[in-house]
Amino acid sequence: MYDAVLVPTDGSEGSATAAEHAIDLAQRHDASLHALHVLETEQVVDQIPDFEDSSIFDRLADAGQQAVDDLQAQAEDADVDTVTTAVEQGVPHEEVVEYVERHDIDVIVMATEGRTGPSRELIGSVTESVIRASPVPVLAVKVGGEA
Repeated sequence: MYDAVLVPTDGSEGSATAAEHAIDLAQRHDASLHALHVLETEQVVDQIPDFEDSSIFDRLADAGQQAVDDLQAQAEDADVDTVTTAVEQGVPHEEVVEYVERHDIDVIVMATEGRTGPSRELIGSVTESVIRASPVPVLAVKVGGEA
C-alpha cells in the first residue's frame, strides 16, 4: 500500500513521536522512509540584514541536519532499509507538499504539534496547512496532553 513514507521533523518531542509511527509504518510496508527538515527562513530574512551570511542561519541548518540525522539513525536501528534525508529552506507546508510531489511519496506522518508546542487549536498550523494542501494521505499523530 505504501512504498514511500515522509516524516517532516523539527527536532521536537512531537516530531520524535511522529517518527516512531513513520518508522513503524515503513517497517510494516517495507517502504522507504524520507526525513525532511524545513528551515523556515522567510520571516527571519526580513528581520535580520544579511541573514544568509549570518551564523544564525548556520546554526539553524546544523540543527535541522542533526534532526534528520538522528531520525535516520533511529530508522536504521529499526532495520528500515532505505532512509533518505533532506534539509530544505522555505515555507514549511509548501516545502513538504513540494517534496511529496518530487519524490513520489505515498503518505506523510507528522505530529499534531511541533517545536512551538501546544496551542488552543486541535492541530498545529503547519500540520493543518499540510493536511489541506497534500495530494496524499496525512497521518497526524497526536502528542502531548488533551486537545
